[in-house]
Amino acid sequence: MAKEPGELKWVEELLPEEGYRRKSMFGGFAYYIEEKIVLLIFESDDSRWNGVMFPVEKEFQEKALAKFPVLSPHRILPKWLYLPLNTDGFEEIVPDILREVLRPQSFWGSIPKPKGKKGTSPKTKKNKDDDIQVNIDTRRPRLFSDEPAEEKLKKAKRISDLKNLGAVSEKQFAKIGITTVPQFMKLGWKKTMKKLAEYDPKHRHSIYAYALIGALTNTEFNRISEEEKAEARAFVRSLPKVEKKKTKKKSR
Repeated sequence: MAKEPGELKWVEELLPEEGYRRKSMFGGFAYYIEEKIVLLIFESDDSRWNGVMFPVEKEFQEKALAKFPVLSPHRILPKWLYLPLNTDGFEEIVPDILREVLRPQSFWGSIPKPKGKKGTSPKTKKNKDDDIQVNIDTRRPRLFSDEPAEEKLKKAKRISDLKNLGAVSEKQFAKIGITTVPQFMKLGWKKTMKKLAEYDPKHRHSIYAYALIGALTNTEFNRISEEEKAEARAFVRSLPKVEKKKTKKKSR
């Protein structure tokens, strides 16, 4: 069973909040929207399996590579276009590709061939760590919605109502003592970022800073200004590296 995504967890959070199904695959995770597989995430010490993949049928690969030449067919799974984690600009490229993937009638993605007898459909498993089933609603992914920041913040009743933040972020905020939007606004993105990084080192990443800035300005995290991105990166670099505390096992 694959471990829960760590450094690349933020990529998973770019998908429609209630619109995908996740399954373990080849030591990583595959993400489905309806019957189509649209994304794979792998984390390992092997450069061939440390990054993200985007399935694209052979007839559309030339078109996909023309738009994103930074991608390349995976050496072992050539049907899937690979983007290694160490690619320059990885943090900006992935959201741009996902915007294309999530567009209506997109040629990105691949429908796996059914196994077993014809006319039968695979059973859907639910409530397992390696197979998360959620309701499908891709009409308006959270990558695409606009509203004046003041109005959005005023109407938001929960942390998860804000741009870039969902149910997972809401739980993370609660763990550091932020349970309301006014608390978040008063604290600001820098102090919130510092608390998140202190609680869990995986949050010490510029993408999280982008997301916090975007949440307070109602802007998609990859579309905040270059000045804001530079400030976010500098701030994240200034944060001390903290090892995640290991929980002690209870003695019997």
